[in-house]
Amino acid sequence: MARMKYLHIIVIITFTKYKKDTVPPSAGWEKNERQRLGSRQVNLSTSMNPVHLAETAVGLNLKLMKWRLAPEIDLESLETMRCLLLGAGTLGCNVARCLMAWGVKHITFVDNSRISYSNPVRQTLFTFQDSCENRPKAQAAADALKAIYPGIKSTGYDLTIPMPGHAVGESTIEKVKEDVNFLHDLIRQHDVLFLLTDSRES
Repeated sequence: MARMKYLHIIVIITFTKYKKDTVPPSAGWEKNERQRLGSRQVNLSTSMNPVHLAETAVGLNLKLMKWRLAPEIDLESLETMRCLLLGAGTLGCNVARCLMAWGVKHITFVDNSRISYSNPVRQTLFTFQDSCENRPKAQAAADALKAIYPGIKSTGYDLTIPMPGHAVGESTIEKVKEDVNFLHDLIRQHDVLFLLTDSRES
């Protein structure tokens, strides 16, 4: 049986008559924010902003953690909680990473040490380059948190924490008083304090 091929097709379109009063309103230019007729524009830049995408992804992950692990946790309280970490060494670096993982966005470091070559392998916020530059630990830790997650607010203070019971020389009395007052103000400005120094007094 031979197959027939149709090379042409005829379509019949019939237009019905209409009345002027039955024509639906047509769409066209709309008034913009200046109350002038013009094209409408939608700004989608935020949906392609890496910082915004990171914030969204982190937020969704925290909600998943709450749903599966800790339904009673208050994520909004964690987000606004201000944490002060006394010490930016091995303990300080790892506590800061854990706080950030649970949604804490306000972290302040206090430390007077500088990064040595033995630190980066144990203190997870530092790199070999930091030790080459002998950077202050507190500021380097704060910068590292912001590099990991730009949505965090972190500050570092290169400050000596006076130890109770230690002798204070006459030449350093004023400096110690100044440090104590500054530390006292920092503690009052934060909600949670972590004592993470590695001295015997701690």
